[in-house]
Amino acid sequence: MRILGINGSPVKGGNVDLIIRKVIQGAKSRMQDSRGEIQDDIIYLDDFEIKPCKSCEVLPESDICTYHDGMDRIYPLILKSDLFVLGSPVYFDSVSAQMKLFIDRCNCLRPLRKNREGHYFDKSRIEKGRVKRIGAIVLVGGRRQRFNCALTVLKGFFNWVGIDFFEEILYSHNDFEIGKVGENKEALKNAFILGKKLVEGSI
Repeated sequence: MRILGINGSPVKGGNVDLIIRKVIQGAKSRMQDSRGEIQDDIIYLDDFEIKPCKSCEVLPESDICTYHDGMDRIYPLILKSDLFVLGSPVYFDSVSAQMKLFIDRCNCLRPLRKNREGHYFDKSRIEKGRVKRIGAIVLVGGRRQRFNCALTVLKGFFNWVGIDFFEEILYSHNDFEIGKVGENKEALKNAFILGKKLVEGSI
C-alpha cells in the first residue's frame, strides 16, 4: 500500500506540513499493527515548476499531458498511490495558487475523447487497484477565513481523479508562528487517528 501527501503550502515545517506528516505517521502505525507495509511520499508543490493548464484539448496517446514539467514526476505517484492526504493553507477563502495549478493540470487524467457519433466523453486514465482509493483533506486558515470554498475545490479534485473523500481536518488558528500546531497535542492526536482510520477504510 502507498500513501501520498500533497502539500500546497509554500512553508515547509508549517502547520499544513506537520498535520500531513502526522496523518501519514498514523497510517504507517496502523499498517505496522497489522504487520503490513506502507510506502509514503510527500510532495511539496512549491518545489515543482508547474505550468498552468491551457485547456488545449490535445490528447497525447503516449504522454499524460503535452506539457513536460514538474507534473511529470507527480502523475506517476497519483496513478500508483492508494491513500491520499491533500493539504493547503486557505488563501482568500480558497486553496493556494500552488494547489490550484496542480489540480488544473490533473484535468489530463480524465481527457475528453470523441465517439463515432461525434459526441465527447471523458475516460479516466486511472485503473482500479486492489484496494479502495480514499483521501483526506487538511486545510489550515486564520480565524477569519472560511473553509467551504477550499473544501469544495479539493473534494472536486478527489471526485475527478477517482478518489473517495474520507474525512477532513479544518485547523483554524490566530497565531503567526510557523508550525505552531506542533504544540497542539489534541490536533496532532486527531491527525494521527485520521491516518489510522484511512488505512482501515481502504481494506
